[in-house]
Amino acid sequence: MSNTVVVNRLIIPPEEAMKLISQAVTVYLRVCPCRSQMKICPEDKWEVCLLFEHAPEEERLEARLISTEEAIRIIRMTTERGDIHQLFYFEDGERPYELCNCCTCCCYPLREEKEKGNHYKDQLHSRYITVTDLDLCNSCGQCITSCFFEARQLDVEKVYLIEDLYFGCGRCIPDCPEDAIQLKYSSERGIPVPVFQSQVS
Repeated sequence: MSNTVVVNRLIIPPEEAMKLISQAVTVYLRVCPCRSQMKICPEDKWEVCLLFEHAPEEERLEARLISTEEAIRIIRMTTERGDIHQLFYFEDGERPYELCNCCTCCCYPLREEKEKGNHYKDQLHSRYITVTDLDLCNSCGQCITSCFFEARQLDVEKVYLIEDLYFGCGRCIPDCPEDAIQLKYSSERGIPVPVFQSQVS
């Protein structure tokens, strides 16, 4: 994440990440600062952070300009390996700034909040939530293992969701062997994903 003043951060599902990329005027790709510092992930997985046109020039100079198609391929690739798409944007809500494809081993903001045990109070909730078909669910617990936020729990052999700890990343969905989980939009929950309402020349 950039050191630039005051940004909000919002975890978004891959479909919203690709939609946002298609709206951007320019997209840049750079090495993830968390990965390069922690050095837990292999080096060939470091170049995954996407910057948009609103990013400061000095940060864009550290990145390389890429096409919309390449950026979408990165979202698909990082989704397949279980990364979490974390959007940083300015407080006016109109300037998406950076889209990080975060691993759970190196991401500083996510790891810090987990270690503090503050239930991610600084993390904003999106308007997405998973719905589990209990008729299909076999209570294998695979989705519980894949949930970084520990929002999915097992009670009396049925999975339930702790909504305050759920952020709509959809990371559990491909791990479900029964295809029992769906990600659904809920207008009554969280905040909308920011859009590019103003463009720069």
